This record gives sequence, structure tokens and C-alpha cells, in this order.
Amino acid sequence: METRTALHYRPSAGRRSKPDAQEYLIFHIPGNPGLIPFYDPFFSTLHTLLEATSALQACNFHICGHSFAGFETSVQDAPGSAELAGLEKQIAYIEELLYARVDDIRHATGSTPKVILMGHSVGAYILLEIIRRHRKQIESKRYQDFDLIGGVLLFPTITHIARSPSGIVASALLRIPGSALIASAIVKCLLYPIPSNILYHLVRLIMRFPEHAARTATALIQSPIGIKEALYLAKDEMDMITDDKWGEEVWGAATEPGTNKGDTINSNLVFFWGSHDAWVARKTRDELIRARGLRTSLKRVDSTLEEEWKPTMIIDDGRIPHGFCLKHSETVAEKVRDWIEDIIYNHDEI
Repeated sequence: METRTALHYRPSAGRRSKPDAQEYLIFHIPGNPGLIPFYDPFFSTLHTLLEATSALQACNFHICGHSFAGFETSVQDAPGSAELAGLEKQIAYIEELLYARVDDIRHATGSTPKVILMGHSVGAYILLEIIRRHRKQIESKRYQDFDLIGGVLLFPTITHIARSPSGIVASALLRIPGSALIASAIVKCLLYPIPSNILYHLVRLIMRFPEHAARTATALIQSPIGIKEALYLAKDEMDMITDDKWGEEVWGAATEPGTNKGDTINSNLVFFWGSHDAWVARKTRDELIRARGLRTSLKRVDSTLEEEWKPTMIIDDGRIPHGFCLKHSETVAEKVRDWIEDIIYNHDEI
């Protein structure tokens, strides 16, 4: 069973015909396992909601995302060397795809899109790294290749993932020499020979996955190196995602109103944590909120507010799980639609 390695929801025909519409690229970075088809219902719902929002009628939205390297589900798409990719390689890979997607939209529409990044789980860590690298590139070249206006970080695992309840277990297992190779070999031996259609129904029955998730999980199991890559990347996450490593180029700093046009990304970051997330340690999450953010609902920019430049950090008041893309896509898409509307509003007001 094969799945797509990229998703792209384009503006509707009616919107593309508007001559003065502003192009926006909403670029999503997945979690691990990094197969983008897990997010198809989320993309579809978000696209529908954004196009139906009256305040955003002058906006053309391109919602895009790519699977991580190593998660190709066909032999033809898989890299010839089958080399596993750690976290640093995945960051570089996603960064390259982002720039390529900006160029594609620029060539197709004649204008450069404004970019809003989304990241889920480890994708949120990659999002922050891309912001840091983008800012560094602007400073070194003294020009801005595209306007990165905001980011939405969903169930972010950005500090000390190994201290989380699930991270403690995963870290111990993944540090056993050869554990990733052994685990992937066991899965292959047990499940790979099963025909795709039978395996799909087994996954639906045992995991209680909806159709899109069961098909994607089946493709992962039968992919050339997907299981091995997921475990290899997970070990790298445990080793690399530790202390808060970013400075003002990501977190921002206080500026006078009207002077930070090029730095709006800092004040337009929205973090959304689950209230009971097994992949996030509550202590490290709360420490990060106290040090870096505003624990509030997202408010539109008011230049009289103190520390308005800090990112907004929200803890869910419900029980949306870490893997929201399996069964809670619609609920999260509704929240993200509101945050994107506010990001655009805040950017335009500065």
C-alpha cells in the first residue's frame, strides 16, 4: 500500500480570479512518524474553514506539507542509499522543501506568498529551527526572501522530551544497542508478508484507527525503511531535544510599537499544549511558559499591552490527545483557523 509524500490544498478557482488577493503559504511540518497523509482530514477541514471566513476573503491560502525523509512508501520514491536521517538532516530536508514550495507559488501566481508555519510534536522543534535559520539568512544577506509572519505549534515537544512519561520509556529502550534495528526487523517479519488489504483491516480493528490513519499506518509498516527511520529519528529526538536552545532570533525582544515590521514572527507564535500529553513533561512545559510566553488566549495586538512581543502559549482545557490528527482533526482545525486569522490581522496592523 502506497501513500502520497506531499499534500497541497490550493485556493479555490473563485479566489484565484481575484486580482488583488494576497497569497499565503501555510506550511505544515509533521510529527514522528513523519507521514503527511495522517494530516489529510486536518488540512481539508482547515482549508474549508479558512475559505469560509469572511474576514479572510482577500487571502489565497495554500496549505502544504511533506513527509519526512525516509518515510517514502514505495521503492521508486525511496532514496537509493536508504540512509537514515536524524533530526539535523530532517530539518535541512524540510527547510529545502519549504523554500521550493515558496518558489513554486511565486512562479505560479507571480507574487511571493507570506508564510505561516505549522508544526506538530517534533515538527514544532523543526519549526523553531527554521525560524532561527531564516532570521540568520536575512541578517547575513541583508534581504528577506519571503515574509515569515507567524507560526502555530501544536503539542510541541521542544525541550527535554526524554523527561516526559513516554519519553522516559522510549529513551531507555532506544538506548539499547541495536534496538531500532531489532524492532524494525521484528515488525517486518511479522507484518510485512501480510497482504495490504488484510493488514489494513487488522490495523483498523486493533488500533481503532479511522480510514485515513489505518491506510497511512499500513503504508508505514510496509514501507522500505519507514519503521527503522521512525525509531532512528526518535532516538535522535531523545538526545537532541533538551534545553531551550533559542535566543532573541526566535523568542523576540521588546521593541517600540511600529519598529518591528521585520520581526513579527516573534509576537505571532502560538503554542498549543495538551493538558495530559504523555510526550511533554509538565514541569518543563510550565517552566518554558513562565520564561518565554504569555499563558493566555490569543489576543489581537494592542500596543498598550506590556510584553506584547512574547509568543502566546495555551494549554488545552479539554482532553485532545497528542496524536490529534487521528481522530480530532476538525476540533484542532477550528482552533488553528482562529489563530491564523489573528496572525494575519496582527501582522497587517504592525
